[in-house]
Order: sequence, then structure tokens, then C-alpha cells
Amino acid sequence: MSDTRRPNLVLITADQWRGDCLSGTGSPHPVMTPHVTQIGCEGARFVNAYADCPVCQPQRVTQLTGQVASRFGLTHNFGGKAQTPVDPLRSLPGRLVREAGYQAQAVGKMHFEPPRARLGFEHIRLHPNDYAMWLEENGMGGMYRGHGLGGNEVYPAVSAVPERFTHTHWVIDEAIRFLYQREPDVPFFLWLVFEAPHSPFDPPEPYDRMYDNFTIPDPVRGDWADEAYPPAFAKRVAMAKYDHLTPEMIREARRKYYGQVSHIDYQLGRFFGELMTRGLYGNTAICFTADHGEHLGDHGLFAKTTFLRGSGDVPLLLRLPATHPPARPDLVVRTPALTADICPTFLELAGLTPDADCDGASLLPALREGRTDDDRRIHGECGGTAFCTDGRFKYLYYEEGGIEQLFDLRSDPDEKTDLSARPDLADTRDALRNSLVEYLLRYNRPMAAGGVLRTVNGEFDEHRIRGMNPYAYRGPMRYGMGYYGHSG
Repeated sequence: MSDTRRPNLVLITADQWRGDCLSGTGSPHPVMTPHVTQIGCEGARFVNAYADCPVCQPQRVTQLTGQVASRFGLTHNFGGKAQTPVDPLRSLPGRLVREAGYQAQAVGKMHFEPPRARLGFEHIRLHPNDYAMWLEENGMGGMYRGHGLGGNEVYPAVSAVPERFTHTHWVIDEAIRFLYQREPDVPFFLWLVFEAPHSPFDPPEPYDRMYDNFTIPDPVRGDWADEAYPPAFAKRVAMAKYDHLTPEMIREARRKYYGQVSHIDYQLGRFFGELMTRGLYGNTAICFTADHGEHLGDHGLFAKTTFLRGSGDVPLLLRLPATHPPARPDLVVRTPALTADICPTFLELAGLTPDADCDGASLLPALREGRTDDDRRIHGECGGTAFCTDGRFKYLYYEEGGIEQLFDLRSDPDEKTDLSARPDLADTRDALRNSLVEYLLRYNRPMAAGGVLRTVNGEFDEHRIRGMNPYAYRGPMRYGMGYYGHSG
């Protein structure tokens, strides 16, 4: 007899999926995501959801612990050397296994250090290591990123392997295999982490041509970008040579990105169908989110690390199991949310209480009670930038050059007009700035040194920066070797 007292838990994390890339939401991006959108139709969609640190590795820690990056002190990618600060006994999977009798498996891009760390999971099928070895075993050795583009290059491409050999398809195959191999009489926690739609933008056929007949919107550019462009942005543009991309190249890169998004969504249709076929869907909670977004050329940028729209905001959709019905389906929740909220939400669904050092808040009250507009300020920092928002206004700070920005998210969702110098909004700006300083001081963060936001020199040698090429790194992707050239 299956344990119906505790629901199954599925967390789906895409890598670099913009919060506004969902079909049926009025997005300017013409993406087709019927299965992901359905999760929100059955439960709730949080339209002001953010990563507190929009970069890959810190967000893995946040989603497993409910702690923000400012607490564990790593507000950048760890670079493959730092130890991931997760206590496996206190992580989300660790607690579910020890205290609630769950079976816990992870599949996909864990991005842990060391790579084979389980961090509370009983078993991990790891991308790229296990996936690269699987390609070897199936006659596709060396074909992961076989087109030659590196993991952070944004020129459009097509997958070097057929669709059934892509990492997206592999993740779903491994997830379905887990459903067949799991112990049937205990609940399970399954974490699926896709590498896509992270660059390189290389969907397989037919997804590479799926958006050829769609009108592709141009990137947005703020009126502040000409006179108050943050030095950190200018440095990145020079290093990554984004200014070498023509409008046609950017438009095609966007098409390929949308193709990757739809590829994930359609593959999730296979997984959801398997849950239904096996009678598991009704008692399974499903949360879909991302570790961060992707600028896609907005404001001259690609990739992540800022809190501007497209980078700092993420999709966050939650479907509850039949044992925890929402007040009504298809809730659109405007209360600001964080990816740190996922861990306490899943703990509560399993009948457990979050740890005292958990920074997130359960999302269940919003769904149970139909609450959509609670007051809440959320914060975050990533490298040399930080933000605070109450859902209406967003305040951003860049320590290089000491630049402030303030946006009215209701009237200017694309953040084209900086209002930080408007006298009539000085009180709003100061209140959000003070709230951000308090947040940084709470965690003893250096950006709030001396109780004020720190400013550093933003000057740089453009010729030296242009001489760098870290974005083209492809990695030795053979024989089970991972991003940093070892098998773990």
C-alpha cells in the first residue's frame, strides 16, 4: 500500500530560463510551453519570483537549503574549488529521507563541488559526467557540444546530436527510469535539473526551426544605457564581445533559445504522462523554476548575474497534490517570492518544519487561502550588485561606480526608465535602499561596509579585457569528465 499521507515531491529546475518565457501569460516572447504553463493552471504562478543570487552554483545551494547566498557567503560561481556549504543531514533531501521516509534522487546538472557530492540525495545521475559517458556507450563520444561552441557563447547553433541523444532527452529518460526503479511503497523526492536553455543555444531538430515563422521581438534597451551604463556591464560586453553581434545574429540566437525552452517543455510532457500512467500524478506536488534568467540581448547583455528583468526574475509555478488542494486553481500571485521559498514549501508538504536558519517562507498559505497580494520585501546580491523590491518598485545598486537604479515595475516592466533621481520618489528610493542595507548588514556582507553601500572604482582597461576569452571554454567533455576536467 502506497504511503498517501505524504505526497511525492518533484522539483524541476531549468538553467537560465527567463521568468517571462511562458506561453499564455501575455509575454512578448512567442514561446510555446503548454506543459509548464499547465502546472500554474492547476496551481499557482508567482509572477514576481526572483533568484536572490542569479548565478548557477549558489542557486543550487539555495534550492536545497532555503538559505540565501548572502547567508552562506558565496555570491558568485564557486569556480570548482570551494566546498559547497551544505550539510547533507540538514539539506532538503537529507531531511526528507531521514525524517519523513522519502526516497530521494537527483538527475541533471547539479553543479556541486565536488561533482559527485550527493548532499542528502541517495543517488544522483550527474550531468555532464554520466551523460557524457552515456554518449560514449552509444557511439556519440565527444559529441556533447560537438559543434565547438563553449558553454557561455551565444552565437546560434544546432545540436551536434539527434534529439534522442540530447541532454534534455536524457534527463527525462533518467527520470522515467527512476519511476520504474523506485521503492513503490514510500514517497519520493525527485529533482530534475536541465542544463538548457543555458547557452550555447543549440536545440536539436526540429526545435531549431520551430520559431522560423514567428516574429521575434527585438531586445529592450533602457534610456539609462547611454549615459549611466554600469561599468560592470561595459566590462562584460567587452570581454564577451556582445557588441560584435548584429541584430540578425541576436534575433537568431533568440529563436534558438526559444527552441530550447520548447524542447524542455515538450519533454516534460513525457514525464508528466508517465506520472499519470502510473497513477502518481494526483499525489505529486510539482514545482517548476530556474536558477536564474537570461538577458537575451536586453540592455546589450546576455547571460545572468544582474537583477534586471530577464536575469534576476525566474519562472515559479507550483501545483499541489490532491491531499493539499488550493483555494482555487490558476492563481496568479503577485506577492514577491524567492527560490529560497521552495525548500520550506516542500518541507511543509512533507509534514516537517524548516530549520531556524532557513531564509525562505512557505508558499502554501498563498495557495491554500488564495492570497495573491501580500506585502513583502525581498532582497539579494550577486557579485558587485544587489537589489530590493516590494513588487511595485525595484531598487538596484552597482558598487562599481556607485550606481543606483529605481524602476516602477507596473508602468515600466521592461525597466527602460530609471527613476532614482526623481525628487517625488526619493522616499521610495531611500526606503528600499535602507532595507537593502539592513539585509546586507544582517549577513555581515562587505557591500554594506560601515553601514552604507560601498563604492569601488569601475574603471578598466578595455584592450586588456577584450584580450580575454573565458566564454569559449568547451571543456573536456569525454569519458565521464565534467565541466572542470575531472570525473569527480
